[in-house]
Amino acid sequence: MSAQYQRFLKVLEKWPADKSKAGRDLGEQIRKQVTKLTTSLEGGATNQELDLQIGALERLSSNVYIRKYPRTFDSTATGLTAAQCNQVLSSEFLQYLNEGSKK
Repeated sequence: MSAQYQRFLKVLEKWPADKSKAGRDLGEQIRKQVTKLTTSLEGGATNQELDLQIGALERLSSNVYIRKYPRTFDSTATGLTAAQCNQVLSSEFLQYLNEGSKK
């Protein structure tokens, strides 16, 4: 269990929580999942199940798939850049949109 927990911590170091997306951030969700998985291990989950979860998170945080399947274009379906998408998906922008729709 200790070695698995250390692996989880390394994944969490690579994937910090984004404060601009509170409640909707993948890093935050991973932290919740780690807590759930470690408590489920005490409840009877197997080490093999935990290893599978850790392995999947390690591959995602190490960008295995972006190297294996590189993007050929920098554009998105919306036509926005990655920085613009981050700005549009921020909690502040969503709050701004919600306030505007109430008027």
